[in-house]
Amino acid sequence: MNSRNPILRTLIFALLFCGLLAADASIPLNQYHQQLTEIEARVHSLDDHPEQAGEVIASIPDQVAVNTGSGEVTVNFHPLKNDLTEFDKAERTAKPHRLEQIKSYMIRLETAASEYSQSSEDFTASRQKLGQILSQSEFRKVHGPGVRETLLSKLYKWLAWFLSLFHIRGKGAFNVLQFVVYALVACALLLLLFWTINRLRRKEEEPPAREILPFTPSARSWHVWLAEARENAAKQDWRNAIHLAYWAAISFLESGGAWKPNRARTPREYLRLLSTRNPSYPPLSNLTKKFEVIWYGDRPALQQDFEDSLGQLEKLGCR
Repeated sequence: MNSRNPILRTLIFALLFCGLLAADASIPLNQYHQQLTEIEARVHSLDDHPEQAGEVIASIPDQVAVNTGSGEVTVNFHPLKNDLTEFDKAERTAKPHRLEQIKSYMIRLETAASEYSQSSEDFTASRQKLGQILSQSEFRKVHGPGVRETLLSKLYKWLAWFLSLFHIRGKGAFNVLQFVVYALVACALLLLLFWTINRLRRKEEEPPAREILPFTPSARSWHVWLAEARENAAKQDWRNAIHLAYWAAISFLESGGAWKPNRARTPREYLRLLSTRNPSYPPLSNLTKKFEVIWYGDRPALQQDFEDSLGQLEKLGCR
């Protein structure tokens, strides 16, 4: 893994944290009044200089968080900027009418802000009364948002603020955040669809190839199997040595009447023929696992693996 990844992650978290702090900044109500007054003055200047509409649009923020004293209200200026964009693109004869509509909209914004200031003062006594009610015992379990909810709220707010930077003006304006959400949902559904199709098309895993001997294991004495295993071990051919040691065990048990001879059985089928309470079951189980992972699984065989197989043979009685 690239050693710079931790540094990159640290920088990303730092930028995210700074963005959360920046998105959380707000202005007092009186400063919001001043801001509306300045915007209104710029709008009125378009009577004489309609060509400056682009500069006026650029000077207006997309949104502003207003601290009212009793809470925080987010004011969205996108409708105003869209109207100004329409004004800038309108025919010369239609500009005066559109500008009057924008002025009326500004008056409504200022009126709403003034009314909110008055209503905030009127609500002071009501909030005090509400505080007394909520302090009673039946409301003890009521609490505000926790750390998780607060962090998520700030994250969503920062994300909305960041995506608002990519706002598209004009008739084609749309909510970028909503588009991103829909796009993510569509991608998730497509990934789920592709995964389901691939899952349904996947063929069932084929079982390991069955090793069919030309004769039953007990047709050769287990002594012969074991002697050949030792010969291969002397050549350090540990894979074939373990293979022959396994069949020595099968020959030994089959000769003792553990099951009827059948040259087409798999190692797992031989193991299932023994009861788990049979003393021969544990060593045969260990031999079978070792044999399967090395012979069928192509795992590299070592000298220690062969010596372990000899130890299991001794437990079976092959001495």
